[in-house]
Amino acid sequence: MRWLVIAEWRRMVVGLVRYPIDTIASTLTLFLVFAGLFYGARYITSSPIGGGRLSTVVLGYTVWIVMMAATGDMAWSVQNEAQNGTLEQVMMVPWNAVWVFFVRAVMAIVGMLVPVGAVLVALLAMTHVHLAWRSAALVPMAMVIGTAWGLGLLVAGVALLLKRVGQVLQIVQFLLLFVIVSPVAVLPGIGWHLAAMAIPFAAQVFLLHGLLTSGATATIWLWVESLFNLLFMLASGILLFMGADRLARRQGILGHY
Repeated sequence: MRWLVIAEWRRMVVGLVRYPIDTIASTLTLFLVFAGLFYGARYITSSPIGGGRLSTVVLGYTVWIVMMAATGDMAWSVQNEAQNGTLEQVMMVPWNAVWVFFVRAVMAIVGMLVPVGAVLVALLAMTHVHLAWRSAALVPMAMVIGTAWGLGLLVAGVALLLKRVGQVLQIVQFLLLFVIVSPVAVLPGIGWHLAAMAIPFAAQVFLLHGLLTSGATATIWLWVESLFNLLFMLASGILLFMGADRLARRQGILGHY
């Protein structure tokens, strides 16, 4: 396992060093997209956007960027390996394929730390939103990343069988942007609480928002919903990916594209 981590670390570093313009351009694009939405909304409404909701949107957008890195890397890795004709070699390594793509997703997050940090600082400066950084926020942030990995394994499992899932992945990611900024987890009623347990990131984003803005103690429901959603997505992702792996091997389509 140590050699797998070292190999994926070198792969990530080499990619960043050889293609710095791509990293800079993607970071700038993420900032410009939010800036266009922010100033466009202010122009249309002719009034400032509410501070409480704005902090939710800023934090939700940042979480969405992290989610895209963790989720998309697994699916894109499967698709790219299949397109390059190397997927079968990757799946034949001594370690379980789940661990291979899990380590890749970890390295994707590590590689995104500086770009995401730069985007978040720029967004806070542009919107004048203040976040109170607390160590307790690391727990819901870890839940967000874990949930994203589970969702990434789900899409990667589909990619093992269908090979090309780029457009499907984009649809899923943009639908999740709407979910992230919607108040599903804090709406009254047992139905909404159950929905927050099943919908990825719905409870975790509001848990993170409460800790970083007001510093208020989150309700036990938010913690339960966030933890259940994490376990549910991870278990679903692992089981579906392993099932897709077995099916692809049985049908002999690992090396097909």
